Amino acid sequence: MNTSPVELGAVFEAQGSTDLVRVIAFDESMVMYDAWWPHTESWGMSTLHGSFSYYRLSRLYFESHLKYLKTEPYSEQEQKVHRPDLPFGFAQRSQLSWYEPWHELTRAEVPGPVLKTPAVFLEPFGPRDGSKPAILVHAANGESFTEHEVLNLAHAIQAPHLGEARLTSGVGIYRSGIKKRLPSYYIWGFRSRYRSKMDATSQDTP
Repeated sequence: MNTSPVELGAVFEAQGSTDLVRVIAFDESMVMYDAWWPHTESWGMSTLHGSFSYYRLSRLYFESHLKYLKTEPYSEQEQKVHRPDLPFGFAQRSQLSWYEPWHELTRAEVPGPVLKTPAVFLEPFGPRDGSKPAILVHAANGESFTEHEVLNLAHAIQAPHLGEARLTSGVGIYRSGIKKRLPSYYIWGFRSRYRSKMDATSQDTP
C-alpha cells in the first residue's frame, strides 16, 4: 500500500507492473494522471500540445494499489495548462435535464461558485453515448464562468445531439483533460461518467 501522500508531479508504479503514472491533478476523491510511454521515453502529455483526456482513478483505489516512487517537478507551464486548481465536477443539478426545454437560466436561479478560467472547451455527448467535437466557449466577463452561464452554454451545445433515448439524469459538467492548451470539460448528467460506471459495476456485483 502507498504510504506517501498524493501530490502534483508524483510518480507511481502500478502494483504488479512496471507501468509508471504521474499525478496531474487530484481532489479528495479522484486522481487524474499521465502515463509513461516507453517507446518515446517520455510522459504522454509532456508536450502540452494537442488534445488529451486524463486517465483517472478513485483516490482510494489509487492510494491502495499504486506504489510511490518519486516526485518530479511540476512546472509553472504545466500549472498554467493543466489548471489542477479547477474543479473536476461543476454545475451539477439533479432537477434539470438536457432533454427538457429551458428558459435562459439566471444567476438568481442557479447561484453558485465560478469556474475561474476565461475559456474552456465543452464536449457534448452523442445520441448513442459517443462523444461529439468539443466547442470552445469564452466567459462573458473575460475572466470566469458562473454556473448559470456554463449551463446555458452547455444546453445550447448539447441540444443538437440528443436522441430519443435519455442517457443522463440531471445535468453536470466534468473535467475531461486539455485541448489546445486549454481546460476541456464534458457534458453529462448529475453524476459523472466515471461515477455512473462505478455505480453500475457495484450494482452488478453480488
